[in-house]
Amino acid sequence: MIFWRNLLRARVRSLMTVLGIAAGVGLFAAATAITADLRQQIASAIGRYQFDVVIHEKRAPSPFSSKITEAQMATLRQRYGAALSPMVMGTLNERWSAYAMLLGVTPGFAQRIGLVAGRHFEPGQNEVTLGEIAAQRLGLGIGQAVEVGGRSLRVAGIYRTGSRLFDGGLMGEIGPVQRLYAQDGGPRSYTLALVSTGDRAATARIIDEVGRDFPSLKAIPGTEFAGAVRLLRVVDAFVGTIAVVVLLGTGLVVVNMLTMALAERTREIGILMAIGWTPWRVLRLLAAETALLCGVGALLGNGFGLALLHGVNRLETVGFGWLPLHLGTAQVLTSFTLVFGVGTLSLAWPALVLWRMQPLEALRHE
Repeated sequence: MIFWRNLLRARVRSLMTVLGIAAGVGLFAAATAITADLRQQIASAIGRYQFDVVIHEKRAPSPFSSKITEAQMATLRQRYGAALSPMVMGTLNERWSAYAMLLGVTPGFAQRIGLVAGRHFEPGQNEVTLGEIAAQRLGLGIGQAVEVGGRSLRVAGIYRTGSRLFDGGLMGEIGPVQRLYAQDGGPRSYTLALVSTGDRAATARIIDEVGRDFPSLKAIPGTEFAGAVRLLRVVDAFVGTIAVVVLLGTGLVVVNMLTMALAERTREIGILMAIGWTPWRVLRLLAAETALLCGVGALLGNGFGLALLHGVNRLETVGFGWLPLHLGTAQVLTSFTLVFGVGTLSLAWPALVLWRMQPLEALRHE
């Protein structure tokens, strides 16, 4: 346990090294958990309700910002009939949430959504169904009112989709929701058209038809919808940046720690070499110290990432409950792998110094 005593001799430096590693790992773990969970939520929401094709505006930066005109939707409805479900979705800046997600759907689509209380909204009755998470955060129940777009709407029921992203929002009749999103009384539009086929050949045929007959629209398989969301690509890029920062930051703090340890213990290392220790054996001692610091740093970093997710999830400014409250096994293993990989690479410089170190010169070191 010599390496343990060596770390305790420089408690402050060891602590700062661990905290430096933990800070980077925490940001990396939280960011990767968000993007992986959000991708899974979107994919499962589409798959749960058996929508095989998603149609959206081709030039939209993201399917969520898509605009399908009423004329285009009428043509799509005429062609695909009851298999097609139009949808309007987006966020509104409300007093109770800066990013209140509101879905506009047809009564037929609403019937597919499972309820935990109450009933589905009735058209023309100024009603909405409230997601389970939103109901909990707002403290609302059946029969109470929620203000949306300056209007007071009655909560007819509380739904659960299994996706926190959608369970933190509201669902209402498609027409009134369209009016809320129409800018300055402009033309109404739809966000998505969802088509159920139940057949791979039919799915491929519809995708080809939309691409051929609707130049401004794009159809994609439901399984690829999450990959088409621009937000996820932005988050992926952010996660990649965080990974680079973690690598560089961890490398710098570990190399700094090892460099200082070698400088302070040069004479001690000279004594060890004089009594028979090889450079390889000394390097193994430093490697054990590095592994312990990296392991503790990665462990604390994952704890910090988990605390960060819980803390941010409580902020109303980011919406209701769509952030994950756990770290997946993949995120934890990746963070440990990155940290230990960088720690191993950081031993290259100490290894070179030890290889060139002469015992007599080290003994003369002051």
